[in-house]
Amino acid sequence: METLDDGSFFASKGATTGYLPQDGMSLSGRTIMEECLSVFGHLLEIEKEMEALTHQMAETDPKSDEYQKITERYHRIETEFHHQDGYALEAQAGEVLGGLGFSREDAKRPAEEFSGGWQMRLGLAKLLLTKPHLLLLDEPTNHLDLEARNWLEQYLQEYPSPSSWSPTTAIFWTLR
Repeated sequence: METLDDGSFFASKGATTGYLPQDGMSLSGRTIMEECLSVFGHLLEIEKEMEALTHQMAETDPKSDEYQKITERYHRIETEFHHQDGYALEAQAGEVLGGLGFSREDAKRPAEEFSGGWQMRLGLAKLLLTKPHLLLLDEPTNHLDLEARNWLEQYLQEYPSPSSWSPTTAIFWTLR
């Protein structure tokens, strides 16, 4: 881990940081879409639990106390899932993948079928989907064509920031 040569770094409690290296990324074992959705692990677990609870409700007497407990749990986690845009995960991933030049057909292909440059695009997509508070991107446009560069520039201009922050500032930092 690198340390500061000079100065100070302060971060608010709960602030998240995302880092994209310049190269060396290799992803395999999942499709492009599965890779992107993997950043939403917590929400995918909630979705699985919601599905299991739905099956339990179908098999439980609606007049029982157990049914009441199941429906209360379902309501709690479904509300959380909804508030965290759980129903839009694939749409979010599709938007980012499309912006970075992946086609709809590419989303179904295994990640290992893609070259190193496309693997870096996939890594960038995953990072953007996590929406960290601070993005550290080491020359993120190296593997992007003009259309994808333009999309990334626009995306970063509209990048979400906590409401307590001043207007969003995209930070590009090249490591030496």
